[in-house]
Amino acid sequence: MAMIPGSDGADTLNGDFGADNIFGMGGNDTLSGSFQGDVLFGDTGEDTLNGDSGNDFLDGGEGSDDINGGSGQDTIMSEVPFSGIGDIVDGGSGTDRLIVDYSDLAAGVTITIRDWITPQALTGNIQATNVEAFSITGTELADTITGGNYMDMLTGGAGDDKLTGGRGVDVLAGGLGLDTLRGGYGSDSISGDDGNDLLYGDQGSDYLDGGIGDDEARGGNGSDFVKGGAGNDTLLGEDGDDWLNGDAGVDTLNGGNGNDYLDGGAGDDMIEGGAGNETIRHRLGEGKDTITDAGGNDRLELVDLIGNFTAKAVTLTNTLADGTTFIGIENYTITSTGTGANSITTLSGNDIIDSGAGDDSVNAGAGDDHVKAGAGKDSVLAGDGNDRVELGEGGADKADGGLGSDRVSVDRRSATAGLTFSATGADATLSDGTTLKNFERYTVHFGSGSDVVKTVGSAQGVAVYGYAGNDTLIGTAGGDTLDGGRGNDDLSSGAGNDSIVDFGGSNSINAGDGDDGVSVGDGKDGLAANNTVNLGVGNDSFKRSASTGKLNLDGGTGTDFASIDFGKYTAGTSFTLSPSVTVANAPVTVKNIERVALFGGSGNDVFVGGGLNDELYGRGGHDSLTGGAGKDVLVGNLGNDTLKGGLGDDTLHGDSANEYGGLDKIYGEDGNDRVHAGIGDLADGGTGTDTLSLDARNQTKDISFSFATGSATVDAATSFKAFEVLNYFGSAGKDTVTGGALGDRLEGNGGNDTLKGGDGSDVIVDGAGSDNLFGDAGNDTLTRTVFSGTDVFDGGTGTDTLSFGPASDISIVLDLANQALNRGMAQGLTVKNFEIVNGSANDDVIRGDAAGNTLNGGGADDVLDGRGGVDRLNGGAGDDWLTGGAGNDVFVFDRSGRDGEGDVITDFTRGQDKLSIDRSDYGIAAADATVTLVVGANPVATGTKGTFLFESDNGRLWFDADGKGTEADLELVAILKGVTTLSTGDFLLA
Repeated sequence: MAMIPGSDGADTLNGDFGADNIFGMGGNDTLSGSFQGDVLFGDTGEDTLNGDSGNDFLDGGEGSDDINGGSGQDTIMSEVPFSGIGDIVDGGSGTDRLIVDYSDLAAGVTITIRDWITPQALTGNIQATNVEAFSITGTELADTITGGNYMDMLTGGAGDDKLTGGRGVDVLAGGLGLDTLRGGYGSDSISGDDGNDLLYGDQGSDYLDGGIGDDEARGGNGSDFVKGGAGNDTLLGEDGDDWLNGDAGVDTLNGGNGNDYLDGGAGDDMIEGGAGNETIRHRLGEGKDTITDAGGNDRLELVDLIGNFTAKAVTLTNTLADGTTFIGIENYTITSTGTGANSITTLSGNDIIDSGAGDDSVNAGAGDDHVKAGAGKDSVLAGDGNDRVELGEGGADKADGGLGSDRVSVDRRSATAGLTFSATGADATLSDGTTLKNFERYTVHFGSGSDVVKTVGSAQGVAVYGYAGNDTLIGTAGGDTLDGGRGNDDLSSGAGNDSIVDFGGSNSINAGDGDDGVSVGDGKDGLAANNTVNLGVGNDSFKRSASTGKLNLDGGTGTDFASIDFGKYTAGTSFTLSPSVTVANAPVTVKNIERVALFGGSGNDVFVGGGLNDELYGRGGHDSLTGGAGKDVLVGNLGNDTLKGGLGDDTLHGDSANEYGGLDKIYGEDGNDRVHAGIGDLADGGTGTDTLSLDARNQTKDISFSFATGSATVDAATSFKAFEVLNYFGSAGKDTVTGGALGDRLEGNGGNDTLKGGDGSDVIVDGAGSDNLFGDAGNDTLTRTVFSGTDVFDGGTGTDTLSFGPASDISIVLDLANQALNRGMAQGLTVKNFEIVNGSANDDVIRGDAAGNTLNGGGADDVLDGRGGVDRLNGGAGDDWLTGGAGNDVFVFDRSGRDGEGDVITDFTRGQDKLSIDRSDYGIAAADATVTLVVGANPVATGTKGTFLFESDNGRLWFDADGKGTEADLELVAILKGVTTLSTGDFLLA
């Protein structure tokens, strides 16, 4: 970044390649920025400021200045003269913002922002063109300010102001005085500040804050957040799912239509739910509220109730002890934060009740209720419906689920004595005096004693957690969850798909029928766990984490899977999958297992898979891994390993997935295999269409080879043969690599590399250094990732693509016809033979040549210029500036990633150029031969399907997704400069 100061004379100051700060000082100066985002300040005098490329900040200072933002998203500040001629401002291409502050004027202003394409005069003799967004601060008197079509920021200041946002996503602040604020279209942020203000959200999902004073705020359409602030406010949600917060003061809240959330806040508030399904919140001590349900299925949240209280819900009127009255509420959320003995009764409705600690009595009534009783001896009647009951510590609870499909959870984790849980059908007892009736699903958390679970006749399943102690847990015929915890446990599940977990101790596990999952391993004390496991009938899954304990595993019938970790063994283990396996050097026996995942230790392991899809990981040592039939995964990890894929399409890694250091021998054998090797390995693809991923990133030497025949010797220790596809990841040295007949991927890494794709559609990526990349034949993609050095990219024959990445804060300036102008990601790059150019996520400038180009802007606000030829331009996300140039050009639009601001087409020629619309994005049916289009000065959709609207007086093309003519739903697609009409023949459907 350069600091470039001027003098008191007439200076001409130019920025360099970086982001510059240029100060004109006194005199009539000419300031010009450069490629990146610059700061230009003219100071006194009649100055000329040119931003050029990048997102610039320009301030002419005092005097009548001529300011041009250039390309990019520029911010321009214009001083307001007390007399004489003001600034002449041209935002240029991109989405630009003009900041004007009128606070020093002695009279109020009236300002209306109109179409930004044509020049307009603002108060103060300021002329503005090509400015999309405005930030305007009014005077200390009464102002009237109306925004335009983009995101405006309007501040009223003191005085009784009238602010209207317009179409964009606007920010309005009234300041002091009795203000009237209207958001207009878009999701706006509106703040009244001091004074008794009127706030209207209008269209969109808005944020309204009345601030200090007695305000009236109306959300309008959309899902709005409306806050009253201090004072006695009136809040109306109107349409949409709104959130209303009265805050301090005596407020009146009405949700209107939609499913609203209403909170009166402090003060004696009047709250009316409205027509939707409302949630109304009342906190004890915030005032005496009057709450009325005007329709719908509403919920009342009563929070911070303390002490011994009785809450009885009735269908008409109820009054709390603090004087709050609520009428006609269907559903309740009741939360107690005290420890008293409470009595709570609700009627029909889906209630949420937290009675807190203490000996509570809860009758939830009909509906799908959630009752949390807390510690103490509680009595719960859940009533009809599908209920959920949680019983806390204490014991001797009574709970009845009633009719419906009900669940109960019992917490006894603080118990030190062993407990017995007995369930028969839908009824159960716990030996501490707890009785449970009419529940279909039980969850029990035991303590540190030796616990017993007995179940008879239940088909819904239980979830039981034994924790410490020697537990005996017997499941049901349903899908059970059994966790033995610490201790020597006996776990048995019945039919159903069960989950069984037991870490530590000497355990006996019988999974029973069903497709079960069993996990075992050593406990937290580090002692080896001994397990005898019978998986039973079904397709089961078993996992043992690293352990030196005894394991006797029987898969039973079905197709069973076992994952066994031998990571704690230092001597090599040997495991060959067969109907019955006794593992060498480990106390493990396995039978009736059909598929395995085996993890070796630090020794020389020998693992052989079976006929299904196995996973074999050697880890340390010189391992031998053989996959057998099936789609196997073999990973050697450390050491000099030998890997054989066998039959099937296998994946083989000589070392770990991203480290290559051993001297491995890798054989794909039969099938279409993927082999990952490093320098020093010997690799043989075998039969099939095999892919070699050769990783040299840990090397510093130069590497050179050709993959043309699928076989090569790289150096004395590295060779490969019988491969069809190459993925090469280069060294830090100079790589010279040529691909083969199919689609290869070549990455350069460090050094001055020469990478040639050969035949096929290849992906070639540069690295550090000055690289030469050649796509050769095929439809290739060449990507630049390092934006220094002097690189040459040649796409070769075919339809080739030039791209840039990864994402960074650097933009692309690329000119295919004059490459001396290349900057940013394209600095120092020479390209030829490319038909497609993909931009970055930043503000790019991409210009084609005389041939037909496809230019894709990507993210942000781009400038695309096709020049000659039949070009295809797609700005992508952001607000783009598109110029087709000579030839029959196509401008492509999709809805993904757009912010509703729209692209600008500078030279659309009817009968020659086309607008390409994606059918799926715009919801156009396959049966529709073309788009639905309405043209006029004020076009309105009147149908029932997506409709394009073209405004003949300003060239704006809108899209109404549902075709109902609601202006709030309009999306700005593009602005066609100089075009006064369109027809369906100007569109292409893709």
